Amino acid sequence: MRAYRSTELKRTSRGDFTRNLGFDAQGKVPKFCLGDSKTEAAKRLKAILALWDELQLRPTVLFGNKPAWDTERLAAAQAIAKGNPAKVNAGAYEGSVLYFERINRFRETTGIEVIPDEFKYRLGADDNRKIIEQATRSFETATGQTLHQALQAYSTHVGHEYRSPDGQITDNAKTKQGQIKSITSYVPDLDLAKLNFQGCDEIFGVFRRRPASIRYGTPMTRKTCSNLIGELGRFFLWLHKAEAWQWRYPEDFKLIKRTPRELDEDVERESAPVPTWTIAELKTLYEYANPLERIFMLLGLNCAYGADQAGRLRLDHVKFTGKPDGRSMIRRVRRKKKTLSIHCLWKPTEQGLRWAIERRPAAKSDHLMLTDRGTPYWRVTKGGNRSQDIPNLWSRLLNRVKKDHAEFRRLPFNSLRDTSGNFIRRIAGGETASVHLAHKHQTRDENLNRYTNPTRRRHFKALIKLERKLATVFESIENPFPSEQAKVQKEGGTNITLGQIRRIRSLAKQGFKKAKIAELVGVSSSTVWRYCRKPK
Repeated sequence: MRAYRSTELKRTSRGDFTRNLGFDAQGKVPKFCLGDSKTEAAKRLKAILALWDELQLRPTVLFGNKPAWDTERLAAAQAIAKGNPAKVNAGAYEGSVLYFERINRFRETTGIEVIPDEFKYRLGADDNRKIIEQATRSFETATGQTLHQALQAYSTHVGHEYRSPDGQITDNAKTKQGQIKSITSYVPDLDLAKLNFQGCDEIFGVFRRRPASIRYGTPMTRKTCSNLIGELGRFFLWLHKAEAWQWRYPEDFKLIKRTPRELDEDVERESAPVPTWTIAELKTLYEYANPLERIFMLLGLNCAYGADQAGRLRLDHVKFTGKPDGRSMIRRVRRKKKTLSIHCLWKPTEQGLRWAIERRPAAKSDHLMLTDRGTPYWRVTKGGNRSQDIPNLWSRLLNRVKKDHAEFRRLPFNSLRDTSGNFIRRIAGGETASVHLAHKHQTRDENLNRYTNPTRRRHFKALIKLERKLATVFESIENPFPSEQAKVQKEGGTNITLGQIRRIRSLAKQGFKKAKIAELVGVSSSTVWRYCRKPK
C-alpha cells in the first residue's frame, strides 16, 4: 500500500521539490522537502519510498487499520529528504529473525544505516536453527551423518596433516582446530542431507551476519568471521572429497556469498591510528626493566621483532663483527612471509645479546634466549599451546611501572614492533619501513622482488638514525647489563619499585634517619640500609 502521488516531481515556487507521503498516527500527511536538484530529489524520494515499503511489512504504528509512520522512521525519512545520513534502529524488528537479511539488503540499496550498537544480537543457536530449517524444508532421505560429526572428523584430519618434523602439531593446525571448535559452537547440528544450496548458504550466513560472541556478548569481529568463513569453505572442500562422507557440493555452491557484513565500529577501528610508544614512555620502560626485559625491548625496537620473532631467534642468526667500528647484524629468514630479514644492530642491542650469550644456560636447543631451565622462550606447551613467557615477562614490567605511574599506558609487547616500524617510516618512508618489518611486498608491485633486491643500505642508515633518536632512552641507565649478575633470568632481587628506591636515596641525602625513611616509604629497615649503601 502506498499513500502518495506517483506523478512526476515538479519544482515549487520556491525552487525546490517536495512530496507528501504516507500519514502518521494522527492521520496527518508528512511533507518532505527534497532539495533544489531534481536528480538528487528523485534519488532521495526513492530511498524514502523504500523505507515506507519496509514499514508496510512490519508496522509499529497504525492509523485506523493502516500502517503509519512511527516517530523513528519518520525522523529517518526527514533526514534522507535533507540529504543527511539516516539511521534506523533495528531493535524494533527483533521479533523477526529473517528481517535481518531484509534490512541488510535495504541498507545496500538505499544507503540507510542500521544502528549496530542498538541491535540486539540474539541470533543464537536456536534462531540459526530456525533459519536453516526454514531454508531446508525439502531434502533427501537422512544420511545418518551429521554436520558436527563431520566437523570433528575434519579437526582430527587437520591434527594429522599439519605436524612439524619432530611430530608436534603446528601453530597453524592449532589455530585451525580452534576455528573448527568455534564453528561447531555457533552452527546447529544437522543431517548432511539438509546441506543443499540453501542450507549451506545459511551455514555461511551465520557468520556473514556477525553473531554475538559467546565470550563477550558483542558482535563477533569482522576479521574473526572472515577467518571462520574461510575455514568453513576448506571444511566443505574436504567433505566433498572424503569418500567416507555422503555429501557432495550442491549446484552453484561457489555462488554463496562469503563476505561478513561491515559495522560502523569496524570502519572506526580500521581508521584509528596504531598505538605506539613515545620516547618518554620508552625511557621509563627501559629504566624499570631488568636486563632480560631490556634485551627483548631492544630486539623489538632495533629489529621490529614481536614476541614470536624474538622468541625464535637462534644463535646462528646473530653475526657479531670483529671490527671496533663495525656493525653486528642479525640475518634470518622470516618463515611466515618467506622473506630475508637483515638488521644491523645498535650498540646497546649488541651489548645485550653478548651479555645474554655469556650467561646462556647449557641446553640442546640452539635458541638464543632461554629460560633458567634451558627451554626456549618460544615453544609449544604440553597442552599444544604457544608459550606465553614473553607476554608474561612484559606484563610484569608494566605492573612495576604502574605502581609508580598509575596513568601509564598498557600496550602489548608487539607494540614495540609497531613503534619501530612507525619511527622508520617517518625517517625513510614506507618502502624502507616494509623492508624493516620484513614484509613480503615492499611496494604495490608484487613482482618487484622477483627482479630487484631490497634497499638494504637505506634501511641500515635509517636504523642508525633511529639509534641516535633514541639515545636518551639508552643513556638513562648507566650500566644496563651488569657484569656481576650471574644469570640472565635474574629479576634483580627486589620487590620494591624503582620509584621507592629513588625516594629512599633522596630522603637519605636529606639527612633522614633509616627508621624514619622505612616508615615514610613503607619498607623494612634492612631494605633502606641495602639501598643506602655506597656502591662498590
